[in-house]
Amino acid sequence: MKQITSSKKYANGIQVFWPDAGNEVNDFFSYEDLVDQKINALDLLNNPRLYRVNTVSHKIESSVAGCGYNTDACGGELIISRLFDAPRELVWKVWTDPGFVVRWWGPKNFTSPSCRIDLRVGGSYLYCMRSPEGKDYWSTGVFREIDRPKKIVCTDSFADEKGNVVPATSYGMSPDFPAEMLLTVTFEVQAGRTRLTLRHDGIPAGDSLDMTRAGWNESLDKFAGVVGQAVYKKEE
Repeated sequence: MKQITSSKKYANGIQVFWPDAGNEVNDFFSYEDLVDQKINALDLLNNPRLYRVNTVSHKIESSVAGCGYNTDACGGELIISRLFDAPRELVWKVWTDPGFVVRWWGPKNFTSPSCRIDLRVGGSYLYCMRSPEGKDYWSTGVFREIDRPKKIVCTDSFADEKGNVVPATSYGMSPDFPAEMLLTVTFEVQAGRTRLTLRHDGIPAGDSLDMTRAGWNESLDKFAGVVGQAVYKKEE
């Protein structure tokens, strides 16, 4: 299996590339090939490094352990990737600075009245998002790995306003939610832009996963707007 490093779109398919003995090698997969192999063409274009190619059998597989072909939801793991036209340090700051986080945390029409971050290994965070109806949802976790400005790994749990972990049922969520999940966020430079990839592990499959995916995507839409504003002010 070879790790795919980049991909290119054509009218009838996608060409994928990987290094081999110091050279860049490639193979072409028609859209029919991708459908047969259960590969999402758009995801392959946006997130080529999440895939591997079997050069013998002419097949593409997910490089995410235990996920088979589906890199968006597998074994309780949700993966979302966004590309931002901004320097990595700035994207990192918008993700980690409480003054920025309160501007984008939570789905569409939610606000964030409170955010505390102790950004160090062993440190914790406590976020609050408020629904349009005025209900507060608190979340907390502990930072397990920080590699500025490349990677953050932390736990994720439902909490009360004091930062105590509470069961998901406290917020009307499914009892299937584990007390602790894992969140990994990476920041990768790509041609002067920044690729943010979020992996949220431990979410129960089904409606809970769909709801979490929708919430993250709406939050990241807001995040993109904050990053864009920050870039504009930096260029002024």
